[in-house]
Amino acid sequence: MQRRVLCRGVALGCSAAMIGSASGQWVTFDDETGSRLTLTSVPSNDGEEKDIIAADVDHDGDLDVIVVRKSPFSNPGARDDVLLMNEGGVLVDRTAMFGFDAGASDARDVQCVDLTGDGWEDIIICTTFNDPIRLYVNQGEIGGVWQGFADETAARLGAVVEGSRLYCAVGVEDVTGNGAADLFFSNYNGGDDLLYINDGSGNFTDQTAARMGSFANSAFGTSNVIVDIDGDGDQDIIKLTTLFDQAPFQRGVYVLWNDGTGDFNNLPFQHIPADQPYMFMLEDFNGDTVLDMYVVNDGADEVYLTTGVVADTSWNFTIGAPTSASRTTGFGGNLRTVDIDNDGDMDIAVGPIDTDIANCGVGAQMAFLRNNGAGGLSDPYNAGPAQNFNDEAHDFEFLDLNGDGCMDIFMAMCTGYRVLIQTGCTAPMCNEADLGEPFGELNFSDVVAFLTAFGAMEPGADLALPFGEWNFSDVVAFLGAFGTGCP
Repeated sequence: MQRRVLCRGVALGCSAAMIGSASGQWVTFDDETGSRLTLTSVPSNDGEEKDIIAADVDHDGDLDVIVVRKSPFSNPGARDDVLLMNEGGVLVDRTAMFGFDAGASDARDVQCVDLTGDGWEDIIICTTFNDPIRLYVNQGEIGGVWQGFADETAARLGAVVEGSRLYCAVGVEDVTGNGAADLFFSNYNGGDDLLYINDGSGNFTDQTAARMGSFANSAFGTSNVIVDIDGDGDQDIIKLTTLFDQAPFQRGVYVLWNDGTGDFNNLPFQHIPADQPYMFMLEDFNGDTVLDMYVVNDGADEVYLTTGVVADTSWNFTIGAPTSASRTTGFGGNLRTVDIDNDGDMDIAVGPIDTDIANCGVGAQMAFLRNNGAGGLSDPYNAGPAQNFNDEAHDFEFLDLNGDGCMDIFMAMCTGYRVLIQTGCTAPMCNEADLGEPFGELNFSDVVAFLTAFGAMEPGADLALPFGEWNFSDVVAFLGAFGTGCP
């Protein structure tokens, strides 16, 4: 079957006929925080450190937002977390109503994925300063009414062997091949990482020593990704260590090859000699269907475009850098990739706030980098005045809040929160449902094509956040597009 590789959108839409906004600028936004955000459990001027994730937790077809919080930078200080439900394009604080209020934690990262195998996205919170990792299990629906979350940390997360639990990032993917998502936590204080293995029903045991050995060591692990980087069918771990060496690693990014059984210390690792890596993200930037990498360095950021892979041996690349991008030459933080201008390629946003160095209040500016379609990234606003999105954000997410097919932004700022609605953009062409021949016509062949691609976990069926997962959100996105009759 001949298939098109579709780019990835939220709810509906993908490729588009134009780039930029009607105003002639690349992308522009209006601040609609006052009408699109309702907070009750935290103040509007919330000054804590924040990390966020967007996911359709109640399966109503739009994205909700989870915010985890702690005292800023290198200081311990557990804080309560926040659940914002998308209610008609307004993010409403429903933290207590839906059971997301088990108590404060020193949270540094959060992911939302189905861990129990019931088709509903659960929440895993990565914590530091020896706070216990927290797991909220989605309770699904009863009689068509969503039941929210329950804290099932004690029941599902087994004891951690390593005593030093200062985790900064969590990666989620099935490393053993049993169809259930496992968890990998990066340690950032010269201790062991943590590999939690899922028994298939959402119960986890610490198998770090047996599956990773000394490869679990990290000096300053602030970022990781679990992905099949070499295309051999199993999920590899890509992690970093920085600031200082920790045997057997020097500073840099490392690929730990999965031997096919979920063990990572049976094959030699690969060292990617990034300068002083702090955060990184993998994405196909040049449209060749192979993952590339963007690395946030303490100095200048770098772009690694893949030239080839040898399974379980090497990932080969060329190294470049974003151009005309002065906002990416200092401390940086969280990353997101998104087709923000609806032109069919993936752009990137780079946060400016360091995890451990207190650089709020010094004029740090978030950067949006435009993709030229061939993997070249640049800042269209580099030489001009700052836009209203060039601001101090701990973290941020892209989601279409007003339903116009264009990406809006939820920002967790150094102080408070912002909701920015994209203006003057052209909505993407609705073609996510047109997967089967003849193209340009919606019929039963498109349903068959989607189900085939979904079952094989192919990119064409990965239609909704979180990308890299094939779950009920993708089914909802396909049915929504098919139901509108727009190819």
